Amino acid sequence: MGRVLLVDDDPEIAQFLSTLLELEGFATEQATRGEEALAACAAEAPDAVLVDVAMPGLDGLDLCRRLRAAGLSCPILVVSARPSPDLPSRATAAGADEFVRKPFDNADLIARLRRQLAARA
Repeated sequence: MGRVLLVDDDPEIAQFLSTLLELEGFATEQATRGEEALAACAAEAPDAVLVDVAMPGLDGLDLCRRLRAAGLSCPILVVSARPSPDLPSRATAAGADEFVRKPFDNADLIARLRRQLAARA
């Protein structure tokens, strides 16, 4: 299926997402901070990135900008539990391919991820 980098500072959410994606056939890697995600992507580009917006240090939108500036072309899905009305458009402007509101429907998240990966294939 592909390797997905999960970037979330909440270890419980990251573990839940990792389990969900692995049950769907994906391999996962976790990063708890934006800086950690940059290093992971520089070491080996993932097939997709799933990133939370609200994180200490480098937030999810800044991470998107930096990943795109570094040439990462894989799908990036941004998630947030506290979206402002303009957050989806800000996420797209930062380089995200999808914006997903928390709490999300598990099947919908998987379908969005698969659709983005298929579009890149």
